[in-house]
Amino acid sequence: MAKETNSIAKQPNDRLSPNFDPDEDFQLQNSQLLMKDPKSCNAILNRDQPDEMKVSGYRRSHIRTFLCWICIILTGGILRLVLHWWRHWYLLATCQPCPLEEAQQVLIEEDYQGNHKVYHVKHVCTLDIQQLKKLLQKMGEEVDEKKLQLPVHISSAHFKGCRSLKTFRCKQLVYVWESSVNNFQKINGLDVNVPCSYYHQQRGLTTQEQLARRIVFGENEITVPLKDVKTLLFLEVLNPFYVFQIFSVILWFTYDYYYYACVILLMSIFGISMSILQTKKNQDDLQQTVLNTGNAWMVNAKGESIEVDTKMLVPGDIIEIPSAGCTMHCDAVLLSGNCILDESMLTGESVPVTKTPLPMKRDVIFDKKEHARHTLFCGTKVIQTRYIGSKKVLAFIINTGNITAKGGLIRSILYPPPVDYKFEQDSYKFIQFLALIACIGFIYTLVTKILRGTDTVKIVVESLDLITIVVPPALPAAMSVGRFYAQKRLKANNIFCISPRSINVAGSIDCCCFDKTGTLTEDGLDMWGVVPKSSTNQFQIPLKDVMRLPYDHFLFGMVTCHSITFMNGTMMGDPLDLKIQYCSFRLHGMIECASEKILKISLGTVCHINKKLKAFLIERNLG
Repeated sequence: MAKETNSIAKQPNDRLSPNFDPDEDFQLQNSQLLMKDPKSCNAILNRDQPDEMKVSGYRRSHIRTFLCWICIILTGGILRLVLHWWRHWYLLATCQPCPLEEAQQVLIEEDYQGNHKVYHVKHVCTLDIQQLKKLLQKMGEEVDEKKLQLPVHISSAHFKGCRSLKTFRCKQLVYVWESSVNNFQKINGLDVNVPCSYYHQQRGLTTQEQLARRIVFGENEITVPLKDVKTLLFLEVLNPFYVFQIFSVILWFTYDYYYYACVILLMSIFGISMSILQTKKNQDDLQQTVLNTGNAWMVNAKGESIEVDTKMLVPGDIIEIPSAGCTMHCDAVLLSGNCILDESMLTGESVPVTKTPLPMKRDVIFDKKEHARHTLFCGTKVIQTRYIGSKKVLAFIINTGNITAKGGLIRSILYPPPVDYKFEQDSYKFIQFLALIACIGFIYTLVTKILRGTDTVKIVVESLDLITIVVPPALPAAMSVGRFYAQKRLKANNIFCISPRSINVAGSIDCCCFDKTGTLTEDGLDMWGVVPKSSTNQFQIPLKDVMRLPYDHFLFGMVTCHSITFMNGTMMGDPLDLKIQYCSFRLHGMIECASEKILKISLGTVCHINKKLKAFLIERNLG
């Protein structure tokens, strides 16, 4: 149980304490209800949110564990194999329900639209100030154990100081025990119910505050579960289909079906090998995608900029964005200066986006969607910064690690919702129907052979052989081989599939819908022509040969009305704007001198374009 020392830890950086707390009344009502049942064994995580889940508390029972292993030994390990397939059964068999406050393990149940249920079994860990004390001593800092606290943030920029915490991690998110609501709550970044003025009032964190938050939030890295080849092989071999195949092969060898058994065995080995190689490759590729390397300039509590590893960043830190640009490894709110970002990694759009500082408004609550133009998201690339005079471009970190925008994208890849394919449902029903027929045949054969006085070994072999005839053990191997060759044929036509199991259901698809142009087409755009208008505001004949354009306001508009910026001598901006500029400059011999902002025309005329002329051209001819 978390030992709370303060209801709200008043840290030097958290000077703003909003007078309103929209969750206060809700938590008060919950607390009053929970007083009637303070030792609840069940609760709801993330209530009224898309990731709502049910959580139940369990602790180890020595009696249940002993009886469970007696049954495992008596069944020759078959029961343990079944409990491996359904891990929550093993939890129920070896543990007993207990209040969540005292739980050693938790069972989390996800219900997808009432059609699919997914279970997660997680261990509850305890964090205490001793970890913080060791880190401070290692860095040579003075330690006052009475003042050491672990800050927990749920919402509203209120950090609760605790001496110890009970936490567990589910789907790469951390949940902490909150005694005020008698439930586990998800640890959030500094973007939940926080006023915009809060970010501008922060002045960096002390070393102790950074270490304490790093213990609670974890290092600034997106974690991808990695399994070695031995573990993948073990898990793949224990798949129900392959276990049935091993059983069938052993049975056929005793029945002298050597050739058929060897063929099935080779097909199974091939299928397992391909599955392991594909899984390992996907894991490594994903790990390389989220690998966090590099340094960042962090502003400490004294206002000094120091270079640190990006893994050391925590929510609440203030970082300086270098003028040459960088790759963002966290979500941050822009406090000063402007930034030009490439957000193609998150949005798929190759057009650079300009970010401006967040307005300092006390009565406005920060919202990621509404204030996206002031937020630098993890995974995006800062191409260039703009600032006034010697003022630095600063940003306040709101999220790190798995709770960032990129972390959410990776979590959606690692934990996708179950796909409800009718083909797959019918396949399982077909297998169940065959298994039912096999059981009926097994019982009938067993009874008739016993009545006839047949030899015991022959009865067992023939009865079990009937099961392997009705339920084809070669089915998963044949499907694996079929998927492999189908994938090769697709690859020969430049069609790449990252989910081979989807090939089985691809044949039943009637319609494919794509979100926008660019998904199937190229990113580049070509200029077909222009459509000038007359003095009476009527469109004229389109001109495909841009060389025929007269030297007038229409051409000035093409040159000036755009969002292109020069970065390191290269024009960057919207692809269509770039194409228009390319045609304008190339066909009319225009060369832009960035330092003088003068366009030199090949005819000898020099035209100085300033802001007023640009506004006039846009209003007069293009408005």
